[in-house]
Amino acid sequence: MLTLGQLAFLASAPGRELLSAALPDDPLAAQTALRRRCSKTEAAAVAEMRRLRSRAQASGRFTPEFARGMLATDVLLQQASSYRLAMYVGRHLANLAAGGEVLDLCCGLGMDAIGTALGGAKVRAVDIDERAVFCAAHNARLGGAERRCTFETADVTAIDLPADAVVHVDPDRRAAGRRTVLLADYAPEARFLRSLITRTRAGMMKLSPALGRDALADWPDVETEYISEHHVCRQLVLHWGRGRAGRKATVVSGSMAAPQAESIEADPSAVARIAEPTDWLIEPDPAVIAAGAVDTLAARQGLHRVGAAMAWLFGRRPVASPLVRSYHVLAQVPGRESTIKRALRDLSAGRVTVKPRGLKLDTDKLQRRFSSRKGTRDLVVLWCRLARREEAYIAEPAEGK
Repeated sequence: MLTLGQLAFLASAPGRELLSAALPDDPLAAQTALRRRCSKTEAAAVAEMRRLRSRAQASGRFTPEFARGMLATDVLLQQASSYRLAMYVGRHLANLAAGGEVLDLCCGLGMDAIGTALGGAKVRAVDIDERAVFCAAHNARLGGAERRCTFETADVTAIDLPADAVVHVDPDRRAAGRRTVLLADYAPEARFLRSLITRTRAGMMKLSPALGRDALADWPDVETEYISEHHVCRQLVLHWGRGRAGRKATVVSGSMAAPQAESIEADPSAVARIAEPTDWLIEPDPAVIAAGAVDTLAARQGLHRVGAAMAWLFGRRPVASPLVRSYHVLAQVPGRESTIKRALRDLSAGRVTVKPRGLKLDTDKLQRRFSSRKGTRDLVVLWCRLARREEAYIAEPAEGK
């Protein structure tokens, strides 16, 4: 774990020089080269930060320039919003504040503060961890947001909260040392988080998307938004102060600096009809499923289910929307490995991807068994449980046609 002193060294001219220096690929040789130019503690910090920056670049969650220059700790990097999601959330926070100030509680390494500042608001960012505050201030300068941001180290539960405040809070979900979805394990605690909704004018709160809806049953009415990026549901955000409740799903894509978003609000009265499979299998984005908006999507797009509990939908044509993935069904077979393998061979399958629903499968092992160097087509096996039987739909992604 990097200390504040190590982070300060990394931000200094000698530290920056070592972070960008050419070093041997071998870790031991690299450490030896570093030790000739700095202390053991400083060399360890340089090696760790180079590792974190390399991981940040490989993740694709940040712009290359930002990933190459950011300061972070391992935990801060794990918990940070992606650059794209920070810009999306920041834009909404800036609109809530209408050019005024947003109080960013538990600011972490500063991504949401940067997004909010670049969205046009002034940001007062607070975190109890002085290392987070140091990293966030550095990252705000790196992101060109320093003129609209101030950073301070404080216990967010003890600071004065004006009644007209607009707040953003991203509580620590690793306070116990490992990722958790239980509100009881969050820091600050759930009681403080809940109180923010009634104590402030407006705000946004980031929670785990794996949090069950029942966990918020006794909270004030808020709008819940499940946000997805790259077909992974990344965030559950609570909105208050906008005068509406309900649930919606949002898929964020496109440019990191100016992301696009498409949303769908869940209609509790929508019920998808049940019918036989058709030529196109439509897979709702995980955010749509988490928000309970599958039936709403079906009604909007003229799709149907094949089972009441099955989230996959079917239609007569592909659906052009970031909210779904469309697959052209080539074959439907019983969910048995031997049967699936034979059907794939008949379809000249090359690389095969396995996507289960309602089943626990070793997808890596199955993909190796199903794929063939002799085949010419990239196919997908969508394998599910329907009532008491297993079915497999062998399909081609719409973008591959």
